[in-house]
Amino acid sequence: MSASKHNDIDNILDHLNDTNKLVAKSFLSWLLEKQADEEDEYLTSDDLKALEKGRIEYQNGQTKSLEDLKREFEI
Repeated sequence: MSASKHNDIDNILDHLNDTNKLVAKSFLSWLLEKQADEEDEYLTSDDLKALEKGRIEYQNGQTKSLEDLKREFEI
């Protein structure tokens, strides 16, 4: 981020009251989390292969679903 953009943000934050500063902080934190989620959103070919392998193993009775495990362990 350039210095002028950083100064703009600081200037805006300096003029907010305490309640709005808290709201701004919460919103900016949410934006950072959302940005990280979007960056991690794409599945690789290895991810897709692993998902397909798991689906086939489940269909063949070689593994159990999370719901089955929860019932089995009474969770």
